[in-house]
Amino acid sequence: MTARRLNGQSPADAFLTLPGFQLTQRLALEAARFSAQRMRAYADQFEALAKCADAGEMMAAQQRFFTQLTEDYAAESAAMREIIAEAPKAPPRQSGQG
Repeated sequence: MTARRLNGQSPADAFLTLPGFQLTQRLALEAARFSAQRMRAYADQFEALAKCADAGEMMAAQQRFFTQLTEDYAAESAAMREIIAEAPKAPPRQSGQG
């Protein structure tokens, strides 16, 4: 059986160019990048805590970590908003299509 063509594209090619698919892929890629960044930060934090000689150093390391964490999440929120704002809009559905 031959696949039906949509505007000269195979169904698979047509799907890959859908705005919703592109948006979800960009969001997934950004989420993966951010997760990797945060995992590195957590690993670095354990190393920093292991080097602390007293409670004061430990508190300072924790403060730096949480300050950076807050900044990272704020930046990630802005990055996600930008991806969503730049997403191509799907064409309006015509009545009778469902």
